[in-house]
Amino acid sequence: MRISLKTFSYFLWIVILSVPFYLIGNFGDGLLPVGLPVSALMVVCPALALGIHHSFRELKELIWKSFDLKSTPMVGYVLAILIMPFVLTLTFFVMRSAGIDLPPIQTSLHDIMFLAVFFFIGAALEEIGWTGYATNALLKRNGILYTGLIVGVVWAIWHLIPYIQMGKELHWIFWQGIASVLKRIVMVGLFLNYGRNVFITILFHMQINLSVFVFPTMGSHYSPFYFSLVFLGAIAVGLIGLPVLKIMKLTLKTRKPKKPDN
Repeated sequence: MRISLKTFSYFLWIVILSVPFYLIGNFGDGLLPVGLPVSALMVVCPALALGIHHSFRELKELIWKSFDLKSTPMVGYVLAILIMPFVLTLTFFVMRSAGIDLPPIQTSLHDIMFLAVFFFIGAALEEIGWTGYATNALLKRNGILYTGLIVGVVWAIWHLIPYIQMGKELHWIFWQGIASVLKRIVMVGLFLNYGRNVFITILFHMQINLSVFVFPTMGSHYSPFYFSLVFLGAIAVGLIGLPVLKIMKLTLKTRKPKKPDN
């Protein structure tokens, strides 16, 4: 697991730029949607930190590459949009099976559309830095797993103070950190395997937040513990299932057609 001094410096600058937001996070409750603390405005910091590391020309080029939609096949966008709703739907039924009483989904279409735009903007400001710069830089020295672990751990620690300001308990924060690392590993995998397009991670990131707040009720019953278990299982099935499908596809291609009987 290797990380360059410049990438480490980038992470450090994100934290430094976030300090003012951490401080004001103790005030202004109710100013942001869905109960988010004011410190959630720190989503601008990954993008702001890029200005310290890049010239205007480099930054412009990075932004342009981040929205190169042609580099990703349609299946990549479908996965980015559907993975989180699918896993959280499974989590809902697992929690129900465990005897946890969950209310029905009460979010309106209007709320979903508003939150989708709200979370898309935040995801874009974050992923241009987390993925467009940091993930790209780390992939030059590390694979998907190590890159996902590095960015995921930093990402989880970065959210620690806002979670505390939201009144979350220690066990919730711990499992949310685990969930964050798992999600980041998947994001790195999507990014690397589908054209290195930052937009695909922006969509996935948007769905992370949107799916949680659609979960009953506005995320109040969301359990990062159950989510992490279900998501880890989904990753395991994917890691096993994809190679099997590739082998079957290769076998079908290489199998010689039988000669017709005379």
